[in-house]
Amino acid sequence: MRKLSKKVIAFALAVVMFVTAGAAAPQGTVEVQAASSKVYIIDSNKNMVFTYKPGDGYTGYYTLITIMGCNKASQIKKLKSSSKDVKVYAKNGYIRAEFGKKAIKKATITCKVKGVNLKATLSVKKYTNPCSSFKLGKTNLTSKFSKTDVFKTNKNYKNQKLTIKMNKGWKITKVYVQKKSGSYTTERMNKTSYSKKISLTNNSGYVYVYCYNEKTKVSECLEIRDASWY
Repeated sequence: MRKLSKKVIAFALAVVMFVTAGAAAPQGTVEVQAASSKVYIIDSNKNMVFTYKPGDGYTGYYTLITIMGCNKASQIKKLKSSSKDVKVYAKNGYIRAEFGKKAIKKATITCKVKGVNLKATLSVKKYTNPCSSFKLGKTNLTSKFSKTDVFKTNKNYKNQKLTIKMNKGWKITKVYVQKKSGSYTTERMNKTSYSKKISLTNNSGYVYVYCYNEKTKVSECLEIRDASWY
């Protein structure tokens, strides 16, 4: 697999933070692991499902698999992946798994740590738009999320209604809106639609819409953000 660019790493780090909370900061993880005698992979890393986005401009992604009770790469023995499309590397207290822009039905990642056999699975699906309708004011943004989960804009939006309807099987779990730096709202829910007036400034305002498909186990985060961001 070709070396990942800095742009890819920036994106992948966001994936890591969303899917494997806590794993993105190995130093903090090591401190917890050093105090633990039990060896295991944390629950959120045992059965992972990702999507690749044809229109996101990246060449590949990575995620981290945290191993509790382990703080050295040398403790991770017999590390292997069942798929040639998923490359795995032993790190201090975790495994780094890299994969490209293609579907992977299921890759089984195995290793042995302190005599304990460990296993995690990783699947990759092609991204599909979770929304049947996504509008901000009079602007229809639905097609903007057909190949990627990010829409970039330089516009200001003042008291515009954000209206979202999900495709079958999808539900919105959280909506985070930052009007400007230091001014934000967070709403948690489990709904198939959303409608509320919001305001965004073009240099620091953004929207994150978190959604989940129970059948496919896929999570997505649709974003509206300033065009100057990475």
